[in-house]
Amino acid sequence: MAETRRYDLVVIGGGPGGYPAAVHAAQMGLRVALVEARALGGECTNYGCIPTKALRRIALAADIVSSVGRVELERGKLIREAMRVVDRIRAGIEQLLEGYDIDVIRARARLRPGGIVEAGNLVLEAEKVVLAPGTEPWSPPGLEPDGRQVHDNRSFLSLEELPQRLLIVGGGPIGVEYADIMARLGVEVYLVELMPRLLPGMDRDLSLTAKRWLRSLGVKVYTSTRIARLERGKNNVEAVLENGERIETDAVLVATGRRPSTHGMGLEEAGVELDEKGYIKVDDYMATSAPGVYAAGDAAGPPLLAHKAMAQSIVAGVNAAGGKAVYKQKAVPMVVYMEPELAQVGYTLEEARKAGLDAAETRIRLGGIASAVMEGAEAGLVKIVYEERSLRVLGVVAAAPRASEFIAEVALAVEKGVTLEELASVVHPHPSVSEALQEVAEVALGRPTHYMTRRVRRR
Repeated sequence: MAETRRYDLVVIGGGPGGYPAAVHAAQMGLRVALVEARALGGECTNYGCIPTKALRRIALAADIVSSVGRVELERGKLIREAMRVVDRIRAGIEQLLEGYDIDVIRARARLRPGGIVEAGNLVLEAEKVVLAPGTEPWSPPGLEPDGRQVHDNRSFLSLEELPQRLLIVGGGPIGVEYADIMARLGVEVYLVELMPRLLPGMDRDLSLTAKRWLRSLGVKVYTSTRIARLERGKNNVEAVLENGERIETDAVLVATGRRPSTHGMGLEEAGVELDEKGYIKVDDYMATSAPGVYAAGDAAGPPLLAHKAMAQSIVAGVNAAGGKAVYKQKAVPMVVYMEPELAQVGYTLEEARKAGLDAAETRIRLGGIASAVMEGAEAGLVKIVYEERSLRVLGVVAAAPRASEFIAEVALAVEKGVTLEELASVVHPHPSVSEALQEVAEVALGRPTHYMTRRVRRR
């Protein structure tokens, strides 16, 4: 007979969409259980954001040292070193949950009507439920991973040694980041994208920057290209393109998209409405169509970003505890962690004009930013989009070292309706790449410090 336990809140999913809800609800006095069938930390900690950035750190360090001397990497240790970072961060999440007396239940969860959650041999009765099952890799027919030669982002991290040659299918953020990392680590990389440009969901200038930098690293980039089939041999894989060209490689990484992990959870039977793609429908309070049931993170729909998931999760947890928090962000940063980092937040010029705004754009290259010059990033850029009359900042696009560290400043500016005058008045540390924000605002106003006074603006 199954054991029954009662909680104020049951959270399903231990990733960025789940554990923040558990933490904030516990802070507000709720008795909380978190159900997770896989590793705590979710996709980001275990297979995505964290291990790739740990690998990137190694790759960039090797790149810097190689500019002044010879570097020899022990290829068999690289992924293991990245996974040690993952272990430490996952352990931190476990300690956090334990510190708030949150019961962690290792099982696959299924939701029943009336706030009942089945978790292994347990039946959990909950006043409120937060759904955060996340997403999982999706592969087109014929490109299904086998975990030996053909991988998704999960199985790729189980490799004992990096391949000599790697084909990456998909030119979105995952594919571009891996192409950058692997090329810097000495892997021969082929990157194939079906759409006409890399990073099709981001600003066009960022797509061009990504392609140019990857090619400078020796990556062979194919756009508007479809793979007809994979021929899997004993020790290699041959990709046959639709134009008949063949690419022989040692391993394939399929990074063609993701789908919500909402199937088999009993959600619709419990009254939770899904959209046509299987994402959970939510309102601004992160409430679903089922009373007392909230959802957050990737399973609640795009953009599939860990920081968006955390923000939604906090709203869901607070509201499950009786609060009235709202998730209605105008500015969620997007970052691709290559070198230079590619970031955007708010409107692009095209998006602003489609929204009916009287928008203009000013751009600068980074040759006038001392920190960027020191890092050899003079070809990088920062573009600012603003309302013509009010001078209100609408968005920023950046290709710059550590763009991820200053793009949040722009998110705040967009959320709070900051003007160009106000942004230009902020004193930024020197030397730092963040000075580019001050400079581009000054250029837009016609009074730059380190650039010629000609106003560069596209109308």
